[in-house]
Amino acid sequence: MPRGRKPPIPLSLVVGPTGAGKTTLINRLLADPAFAHTAVILNDFGTTALTAAVVDRAEDDILALGSGCVCCSVRGALTDGLERLLRAVDNGRIQKIGRVLIEAAEAADPAAVAAAVLAHPYLSLRFAFDGIVAVLGSDAAEALATRADVVRQVAIADVVALAGSPAIAIPNATALLVDAANAPPGVFTGHGPFAPETGDPATWLGASNPARCAGLAGEAARVRCFRVARDASMPIADLERFLEYLVTLRGPSLIRLRAVVGAGPADAIVAESYGAFFLPSVLIGGGEGAGAPHGLRFDLVARDFDEAAFSAYLDAFLGEPRVDMPDRQALTANPLTIAGFSARRGR
Repeated sequence: MPRGRKPPIPLSLVVGPTGAGKTTLINRLLADPAFAHTAVILNDFGTTALTAAVVDRAEDDILALGSGCVCCSVRGALTDGLERLLRAVDNGRIQKIGRVLIEAAEAADPAAVAAAVLAHPYLSLRFAFDGIVAVLGSDAAEALATRADVVRQVAIADVVALAGSPAIAIPNATALLVDAANAPPGVFTGHGPFAPETGDPATWLGASNPARCAGLAGEAARVRCFRVARDASMPIADLERFLEYLVTLRGPSLIRLRAVVGAGPADAIVAESYGAFFLPSVLIGGGEGAGAPHGLRFDLVARDFDEAAFSAYLDAFLGEPRVDMPDRQALTANPLTIAGFSARRGR
């Protein structure tokens, strides 16, 4: 009997500056039964060590822990470490992996890590990206004011875990804000890309609280969190072209984009990005009366790029006239455009 494909393993990324409490949080999660058989990929070597009981054996940097978890220390390419971990599972050296947590290097760009997994032809089949957790310590306000890398990590995160629950402004209007020491383990899972089989677009977009982004200082003040909605529709070909030009024109500014776009009376499109890396757009709906969302709704987190500038690009593609602004033809009729090239996917 042929063996069926194994279900993908949920994979979450934990980011934040050294000393913020990433390893402390991971240790707490590993102690919970829901995180049994978790593999931890260590790409940051701080002063706090994993305390998940006793090491049973050590081979090729893979440590089997007495708690039923495993640890893999990666000092080279992260994709190499993930492939090595999968080989250990497939060869029977590790009996089971139920989840992977990556403790990223201090200055890691979460968008680059997400793209490395989601764009990989093999890893994307074996792992299901399950979200980004940013951890901030007691010096959160100072880190957000002075460190662009920390600002980007927090701005792109699905969950922000703080030391305590201080009333602090963060450059993220949609992330779940939790107490790192006391939040239930379950809040750190289930934050992956939109799943058309089980996902509801409105729930996936979630609530937005732009007030969180008010009062930011220094590096964090350069980030804008905004939502743009229009009572209009956009065929999928137009949306693809709009996203292509958005990346071409403002790619370095993009931190996170989520969108639900009405494509007609019965269909809608879900689009999302980590930085300027976009996942393939997902068509939902299908048939009259299917209840697909109508209108356009974009949620963005961006650096040095605000709502007015984004709205100008969007309205140009929707054919809304604006004085002294380029229209759609001016944006798309570019003699230097390379046919078939995708700026979003680099091909």
